[in-house]
Amino acid sequence: MTLPTDEFTPETPSGDLVHWMEPGRAQLGVAGVSTAAVAVFALGVVAAFGALAAFRWLAPRRDGLPPWKWRRGALH
Repeated sequence: MTLPTDEFTPETPSGDLVHWMEPGRAQLGVAGVSTAAVAVFALGVVAAFGALAAFRWLAPRRDGLPPWKWRRGALH
């Protein structure tokens, strides 16, 4: 519901884009995209090895146990 005092005049499209909608030039070329992909892959590999190293460091110690008792049992 509108009041009689409200003025609503729709804007007429002029075809001009505002400055933030103008198409910009590409910042990365083919070499940049492939370098970024290799860097992200290497970061994932480093993160995976870091997670494995952290797990090995935080895992319970197995000193003096035979290999068949290295895994946690049902009661642990």
